[in-house]
Amino acid sequence: MPLKIKLILLTLLPLLLVTVSISWISIHQAKTLGQREVETFRINLIKARETALKDSVDLALDSISHIYNDSSVSTEQAQLRVKHILTNLRYGSDGYFFAYDGDGVNLVHPVQPELVGRNLLNLQDTEGDYLIEALLFQAQSGGGYHQYLWQKPSTKETVPKLSYVAWLDKWQWMVGTGLYIEDVKQEVASMQDAINQNIETTFFSVIVILAVTVAVIIVLTLAINLHEHRLADKNLKELAHKTVMFQEDEKKHLARDLHDGINQLLVSSKCHLELLEHKLKDNSLSQHVDQAQQSLMTAIQEVRRISHNLRPSALDDIGLQAALVTLLEDFQCHSNIQVETLFDSQPAKLKSEVATTLYRVVQESLNNIKKHSKANTVTVVLHQIDNLLQLMIRDDGVGFNVKGALNKRGIGLRNMRERVEFIGGEFELMSESGFGTEITVLLKLDGLVYGKTD
Repeated sequence: MPLKIKLILLTLLPLLLVTVSISWISIHQAKTLGQREVETFRINLIKARETALKDSVDLALDSISHIYNDSSVSTEQAQLRVKHILTNLRYGSDGYFFAYDGDGVNLVHPVQPELVGRNLLNLQDTEGDYLIEALLFQAQSGGGYHQYLWQKPSTKETVPKLSYVAWLDKWQWMVGTGLYIEDVKQEVASMQDAINQNIETTFFSVIVILAVTVAVIIVLTLAINLHEHRLADKNLKELAHKTVMFQEDEKKHLARDLHDGINQLLVSSKCHLELLEHKLKDNSLSQHVDQAQQSLMTAIQEVRRISHNLRPSALDDIGLQAALVTLLEDFQCHSNIQVETLFDSQPAKLKSEVATTLYRVVQESLNNIKKHSKANTVTVVLHQIDNLLQLMIRDDGVGFNVKGALNKRGIGLRNMRERVEFIGGEFELMSESGFGTEITVLLKLDGLVYGKTD
């Protein structure tokens, strides 16, 4: 596992664990508190309805108390007058009063008059509740409440109803009223939805904050890692460049030593052998001297070749353009590939590392062309526009897939690119199967020639 992934995980895992734990605790507590609030809200609504019902029944009893307590009126007459008052006593859109005797016979029901006179003691609602029996029990117990299902007059729907009943002991009557409380369920449901929405909003906010935090941590970690990677890569490239330039410097010294030292000694030895050959014209030893001269000539040519391959002296003595001419002539001679050149510039003498880099780009390109391209013609262009120097190497060979070549065997190509980019140039490689290859180097000359500053 890469180090950056480990760092991200080590940073994120504790954060995720803490966030998940805190979020779960907070949401659990919020749900618990919400349920308590909903239950408290429902109880308070029911209590408010109960208070309203009791007050309504008390008002109804007050409205009939003068008849109920009037001893001068007969019981039958008083009951008729009370029934009439209760039948006409209404409140709200669905509020009315009902009355039953102790046996469950309906005495007053203004909304459903067909029930009057019927014994409803065994009446059940849709859930099987003996509601009249339960109401009589509450009334005879000193007054009380009972919930059941009943048809709402305004909508004809069967909905929950809460009733309060009182007991008229002298007549053995039950008087009561009720409120339809389906709105309580709706209000409780609305409050529950609001609480759930708040919890969802809180949860979503936590998720968003967590996601943003995670994203920031990942971005910062990747940015730091990328910065360190680039710094390390820069240091590595600098080290590689210094190593290459050190090698070039050593090659230059070795080439000088071979050319000016060993090669001069070999040339001197050949001259002495030539003098010795003139003195031994009629001697049988002259044949051996001639062979020695040939061997020395071969050694001289080999030393010159090695010296030139290590680093051409023309590159340091008379500049890049002359060194390229010699390189291209030698390439054409040994490869049988036609070389075309276009050198339309004569820039000031380039700094050593710049000239070396451009020379090595051409040298590596020619080696690749010779090995892989099957080209007939190579064109090398060295062109200067103002302070911009362009080097281009183009061949008419078979071409190749650039991406595939870089992945498989592109070390030389990557080295060329890195060396050019290190001196501030731009390296471009274009190739396509069947259409040859073109390498272009663009280089600003500011600060890269002797006599100029950066």
